[in-house]
Amino acid sequence: MSLLPERTALSFRRLRSEKASPASVLELARAYANRMPATHVFSHATAALIHGVWLPTRLETDRRLHVSVPLGARPPQMTGIIGHQYSCKVFQIVGGLAVTTLLQTWLDLGASLSRVELVAAADFLCSGREPRHTPDELRTVATALYGRRGCRSLRQAAILARAAVDSPQETKTRLFLVDSGVPEPIVNFEIVDAQGRFVARVDLSWPRFRLCIEYEGDVHRSDARQFRSDITRRERVEEQGWRMIRITDDDLKHGGEELLRRVRAALTARGARW
Repeated sequence: MSLLPERTALSFRRLRSEKASPASVLELARAYANRMPATHVFSHATAALIHGVWLPTRLETDRRLHVSVPLGARPPQMTGIIGHQYSCKVFQIVGGLAVTTLLQTWLDLGASLSRVELVAAADFLCSGREPRHTPDELRTVATALYGRRGCRSLRQAAILARAAVDSPQETKTRLFLVDSGVPEPIVNFEIVDAQGRFVARVDLSWPRFRLCIEYEGDVHRSDARQFRSDITRRERVEEQGWRMIRITDDDLKHGGEELLRRVRAALTARGARW
C-alpha cells in the first residue's frame, strides 16, 4: 500500500538539508523523504531515531539512512543509504515521515544492538503512564521469531524488559546489579507513609529492605529548584525508614565496582541474604 506520493529517487549525494552542515539524521531523512518512492520507508536505526528511541552513540551519530523496500524490489543504491527489504511489515507516519512501527523497529534492531542496549530499547517501548507495548507483548512476539538474525537476542531482551522504566541508565543499572548477583530491584516503586499517602516514586528499590536507588541526571545538579526539591524528597523518603543511594553516570564507569560495593553493603546492613 502506498504511503506517500510516488516520486523518482535522486542521488543521495545531491541532497541538502535546510540547516548548515553537518545535518542531523532527522534533517537528512526529511531531505530524502522529498524524493523517496511511495513504497520505501525508513527503518532500523533511522526509524528508531524518528520514534525517539534511545540508541547508543555509535548509531545515534551514524548519518547513514536505513531505508526498507518491498521484498523483491531493489533497495536504494546510493551513497549514505543502507537498503533493506521487508515482506509483511507494518508502517506508520511519524512527524510526516513513513517509518516502520515502533515494535517492528525494535525487532529490526535485534542484530545491531548489544544485550543491554536491546533491553534499554525494549524498556522504552514499555515506558510511560500509557505505554505503547507491554513486556508480555514483547515476549509473545519475540518467542514466535525464528530464522532471522538477532531473534535469540530479542527473546532474551524481551524476558528482561520491564514496564515504567524512565531512562536507559536505569536499565543499565538494573542489569548490572542483576548480572553481579544482586536480587533484581523493582522499577518505579511508590513509597507511601503510614496513612497511605504518596511520598515518592523511586527508580529502583528493594521494598522489603527499604532501600532504593535514584539516578541523578545533569538537571539535578544544574537546576537550583530541582536540587532543592531533591533534598526535600530525600528527607521525606528517609523519614519513612528508607535508605536512598543516589548515583550518576560515573557510578557505572570502571566496572561499577564502587556502586556494587555500596549496594551490597546497604542490602546486607538491612538484613538481605543471597
